[in-house]
Amino acid sequence: MKLEIDNKDFCIRLYGNVAYLKVRGMQDQEAIDFFKATIDQMLELYPHRKFASVCDLSELILSSPKLALQVNSAIKKICDRLDYEHNAVIIEPRFMQIVKAFIFSFYMRNTTVKTQIFRDSRKAFSWLDEAGYQTERLKEFLELKD
Repeated sequence: MKLEIDNKDFCIRLYGNVAYLKVRGMQDQEAIDFFKATIDQMLELYPHRKFASVCDLSELILSSPKLALQVNSAIKKICDRLDYEHNAVIIEPRFMQIVKAFIFSFYMRNTTVKTQIFRDSRKAFSWLDEAGYQTERLKEFLELKD
């Protein structure tokens, strides 16, 4: 399955069983609704059992906890339907502690996903490669984008 979305709020790519999500700026209700609808669409068509993700939150501006809990419900939906095993999160180093606390308090709350925090994408992708995921197409996409 292939999913490619680029808009003012998100860059989303899904190649095989690994998704890449880059969040841009502060998310409002419209962006959260779009994210939830995208998850629903993906789950309808997803042909694999296992799932992993790379979430680049280096440009994220934290939104309200209410909206973050809506993101959590979408993430839990993935967990309920698939074996969502690994989530590599990329964070800007200077805000690491604040964003890390927010991620685990809201976005990944009550999930069983192994989530690891990274400062750069190379290490994040390496972690998923070591776990047996095929990340080559996503890495190629990011290289072309730079």
